[in-house]
Amino acid sequence: MLTIKDLATNGRLNWDEYFMAIALLLGKTRSVCKYYKVGTTVAIGEQLLTFGYNGPVRGEPHCSDIGCAKEKDGVKLPPGSGLCRGSHAESNAISNASNLGVKIEDSTFYITYRPCFSCAKQLVNAKVRRIVYYEEYDGEFEAVELLRRRRIELVKFDTISRVRLNFDFM
Repeated sequence: MLTIKDLATNGRLNWDEYFMAIALLLGKTRSVCKYYKVGTTVAIGEQLLTFGYNGPVRGEPHCSDIGCAKEKDGVKLPPGSGLCRGSHAESNAISNASNLGVKIEDSTFYITYRPCFSCAKQLVNAKVRRIVYYEEYDGEFEAVELLRRRRIELVKFDTISRVRLNFDFM
């Protein structure tokens, strides 16, 4: 297994690997969702602009503290039941950019999961140029179709880079 120490001595990450590594780290270390540890970074070229991870809106309690709203007595409710308190990583990254006055038009989003339909709509409206994702998201293939119709490049993170990012903590 390749470690961060190996990378430091055996070569640098390319930019896609670098920004995806940060997104993976955000998802693993900041997300409080029980089911999806999602992180995202936003970049233009070699410049990191902003980031986000999934969790409750500002000021609200974390699901890890008060329990998941999509569960009852520790059992996951059927899809469509229970209102998730979480805001998705993509939405939080867009909000963070807006709050800081950072322009994200023509940017690339590096996301640990393929966007859901709701996030895909936000990414279209934000005029994102490219999306690189690490894992498939179950269902919601309407998101893929929407992104393709709007000519937003959707790229699954490649296998060779996935091996290079197999960090100790993953």
